[in-house]
Amino acid sequence: MTRSTVHPAVPAIAGVALLGAIAGVALSRRGAPVTATYPPLDVPKHFAEDVWVVDSGPINAGGLVLPVRMTVIRLRAGGLLLHSPTAYTPALAAALAALGPVAHLVAPNVAHWTYLPRWQRAFPRATLWAAPGLAERAQVRRAGLRVDGVLGEMPPAARRDEIDQGVVEGGAGFREVWFLHRATRTLVVTDLLQNLDAARLPALTALVARATRGASGTTPLYLRAALRLGGETMRGALRAMVAQAPERVVMAHGAPFNHGGAARLRRAFAWLD
Repeated sequence: MTRSTVHPAVPAIAGVALLGAIAGVALSRRGAPVTATYPPLDVPKHFAEDVWVVDSGPINAGGLVLPVRMTVIRLRAGGLLLHSPTAYTPALAAALAALGPVAHLVAPNVAHWTYLPRWQRAFPRATLWAAPGLAERAQVRRAGLRVDGVLGEMPPAARRDEIDQGVVEGGAGFREVWFLHRATRTLVVTDLLQNLDAARLPALTALVARATRGASGTTPLYLRAALRLGGETMRGALRAMVAQAPERVVMAHGAPFNHGGAARLRRAFAWLD
């Protein structure tokens, strides 16, 4: 898109934002309470055998207030894999240390990396794995993030019998790597799915979440536009992920699918057909 070209979705998004702002003023005058996050925050919460989630936030993403989540997987060797780490705190680091040594840090797409420099300073011996293209970003270089390995279709040999993974590539530089913890059939994604609870969100965020399907346990509409630029390669990658038929699905923003993951995943990606 050139500087002079206006994407056809822009007016609609602007309209949604305006309506949301008006609604937000009205609700703020009524003193309506909102809790975007999923407390307790910044503590590991058991999700499945050797799998924990850490809920955090809220974060501000383009003016929207969102919950954010890290997923922790303990590998058979005892080390922890931190997927999309959230804000570092000494207390959280100590709680994780009680589960095992932090061995791997994962930046699963080009957006979820900003908390990693602090984690890398705290755990300099941990291997940092990044989605393709992340290491080349100017912001990443300025942050001094050391990328040790690039994630691909095949997991490293050391965890190949425990975790499957795949890369979904769209347009506009979007790439995301999904992970499947085989033992518990837990699929871990980042932004490919959103399952936000609109009732927990501030008015503007809630309105945008509903309008873009971010509150429907599926791919939000704005991300579908970028993904479709990936053509048949993207579609094949997403279908391969759905074919994993997980029992549980964890995403970075919104409530996880705690059971029945295979059926819910098929419904979530019905837009591919």
